[in-house]
This record gives sequence, structure tokens and C-alpha cells, in this order.
Amino acid sequence: MSAPDGHRTGHDASAAPSARSSSAAPAAPRPLPWTALIEALGTSRFEAIREALAKSGTDPFDRDAFLLDGAVGRVLRDLVPADAPAEAVTEYAALLHALYLHWSRGWPVHVLERGAATALLADPPADAPAGPGFEVAYVQLPERLVWAAPAAGAAHEPIDGVFVIQWSGRCRAIAVLGFRPDRQGFTIIEVEAPLPLQRSPRPDGSRPFATVLPSGERMGLFSITTATELALLALLALAAARS
Repeated sequence: MSAPDGHRTGHDASAAPSARSSSAAPAAPRPLPWTALIEALGTSRFEAIREALAKSGTDPFDRDAFLLDGAVGRVLRDLVPADAPAEAVTEYAALLHALYLHWSRGWPVHVLERGAATALLADPPADAPAGPGFEVAYVQLPERLVWAAPAAGAAHEPIDGVFVIQWSGRCRAIAVLGFRPDRQGFTIIEVEAPLPLQRSPRPDGSRPFATVLPSGERMGLFSITTATELALLALLALAAARS
């Protein structure tokens, strides 16, 4: 389902098919959200998708065409829990596409350290970096530093990190919210925007990334309140983590 600000809310990526052996992801300072899911699906499913896309000549960055492939459809059917609401298919489709692209690029993970993240979000540059023509990466943010609500009126959750996908003059940012090792699953929100990113002010006139949480400023926290801010966070965090 889509929230008014352009975010797409997600459901828990929870119980997956029976586990198969796989090399799911590189090491990182803390657990990565998709590791258990990929271990359950098995990377052989992604190999099958890659072969199918190559045979049909499908551009893997074209999500609509990607989702029409039969191999993708079979994986998606296994991925979506039987009791998930109908609208959950859209969220799982977004996640599967991001995971496939991330796998196809060798699971690139960039870690943004707390000091760098705090300095960046407290005083973001005027212009967002455009980045290279094609890019797929996951930027892991400092724990419990940046928060967002998955839908209007919902409780705010900490952002673990953001999938950043850039192609053909566009950027898609998919944030992973509420992930922790003792929780089965996580929430996703996403936005897609043309590049270069056109920044827009918050409706209330507050500065970008300013916290909206009670006592958040005293605790040094930041918030994402608009679709533009999520895209800006993705671009800035990726550039800072790579520098």
C-alpha cells in the first residue's frame, strides 16, 4: 500500500521456505536484514532468474519486466506468506527485485559510521550527489540514529539501512525499518525519484532530517518525514560511506 507522501509500506519478511545452503552476504559489523531470507530461499533461485532474464533479454533494472518473468513469479510465490494480505505482494515484489539486483552485484554493503552520519544529517549539503549511471548498494546506518514512520500515523521505527538503486537517471531508495535479530522480519518503505534530485522543503518549514520524536533532539536522533528526504538520505549516505 502507498502512503500519501509516496512511501510504500511493507510487511514482515518473515517465515520463508525451508532453508537451503547458500553464501548469502558478506560480513558486516552487525547482522544484515536479508541473510536469513536468502539462506531460506537459496541463491540457486537467483541463478535461475538470471538465466531466465538473459534468455528473454530482459533488463534486470526494469522492475515491471522483471516481475513478469516466470522464474521471478515462482520465487515470489514462495516468498509471500500464505496469510499475507493481497497488497503485501507489491512490497515483497519490491524487496525481491532489490535483493536480486544486490545479489547480482556481489552484495555491496557500505557502512556509514555514527560520527560521519551525525555530521552529514545535522548539516546536509545543498546538492545531493548524482552518483554513477548504474549503482546498487546497501548502506547500513548507525543503529537507532535515523527514524521513520512506515505509514501516516504509524509508530516510528529505526532505519537499519537503505538499498540504493540508480539507473537511467533515476534513483530508488528502499529503507529497512524495525530490523533486529530477535524480530522475525522487518518493514520497508520506498521512493523513486528522477536525478538530479529536486529537493523540497518540509511542509512545516523545519530543516531536513530534523527529529520529530519526543526528546529526539536531546538524544541526537534524526527523522525522515517525506519521500524526498528518503531519497536524499540514500544518496548522501552512499556518497559519504564510499568516501
